[in-house]
Amino acid sequence: MKRILIGSLLLLLAICVWAKPASKQESFKLVHSDKLFLNRMHNEQVLELSGKVHFFYGDTEFKSDRAYLFDTSKVARLDGNVWVGNDSLAIKADSVAYYRYNEELNLGGKVRVTEERKDGSFRWFESDYGVYKRDLDQLTVWKDVRAWDKDEDALASCGYAFWDRKAGYAYMIEEPQIRSNAPDSLYIRADKIEYHHEDRKIIATFNAFVSSVDYQVNSDFLIYLLNEEKVVFTGKPSFLSDYAIATAEEFYLYLDERKLERAELQDSCRVIFSQERGGVKENMVEAGFVSITFQDDGIESFSALNKVSYSFHQPEGEKEDEFYNVAKGEYLEAKFTSDNKLELMRMSQGIQGSYKFHNKP
Repeated sequence: MKRILIGSLLLLLAICVWAKPASKQESFKLVHSDKLFLNRMHNEQVLELSGKVHFFYGDTEFKSDRAYLFDTSKVARLDGNVWVGNDSLAIKADSVAYYRYNEELNLGGKVRVTEERKDGSFRWFESDYGVYKRDLDQLTVWKDVRAWDKDEDALASCGYAFWDRKAGYAYMIEEPQIRSNAPDSLYIRADKIEYHHEDRKIIATFNAFVSSVDYQVNSDFLIYLLNEEKVVFTGKPSFLSDYAIATAEEFYLYLDERKLERAELQDSCRVIFSQERGGVKENMVEAGFVSITFQDDGIESFSALNKVSYSFHQPEGEKEDEFYNVAKGEYLEAKFTSDNKLELMRMSQGIQGSYKFHNKP
């Protein structure tokens, strides 16, 4: 009984020595540890905990298989099934080094960071390594980075990512890409991809590439406004689909539930298109501005203005004679049927050249 009492008193003394008066953020509270040792190393006290370790520093909760808490240098090293939780953020890793002086957590091995807020939003990051700065609320992760966002239902991957939780801003570099799980969604890759949470805006810079089941676009720069379902491409973008190839100085894509509904081309526009999916793209329109409306899997109509030139070839069909038109003007309008056949083509204002239609009786 006397030995048990002495051992208990020594344990209590060790905890009291360690948990000496501190600020609320630094205050230490030990919840559980199977084993506890108080050692002295390099002129400072080291509290060694092992077996179902559970303690708090202020409002931040720590769990692990082992922990070494250095008093003077204010460092906590945790190994094995490490879990750290504070507010809406939770961190898992093989190991964590917590530097209390600058409120920095170095994360190593099978890192997983999750954020779950009361409004129902949920997202996670996974990587091999990471650093979380508590005072700035900033997370940096690198090597084999993966992420998922519940609200956007989007998966992301890259080699290096940064997330500022206070500012609602994140960016990815080193082969970043984003893909949504939703049907007809966009796949995005670029040299750098940024996300602004408040505006729900994605910015992709340099070698930007976007694709869906219906089309793909290459450009130097893009802005994806998620609330407006609008994508802006600059830097001489190029557009490719089963029906058309297009180039311009700028593109504007308008989506409806992430499916392409309308496209606008600005300055030095050139569109080469076919009436058939996968057909020969031999019809061409050049203009200062072009607007294209899509239906299901084809082109519904388009209009062009400002120094318009076009060439169009209508092959012979059951109800159509073959014809070929070339013309220039200031305005061109064309409409297509539900089976992608030309229904109307009309040019006006300063027409040069000729065009005609020969319908079969």
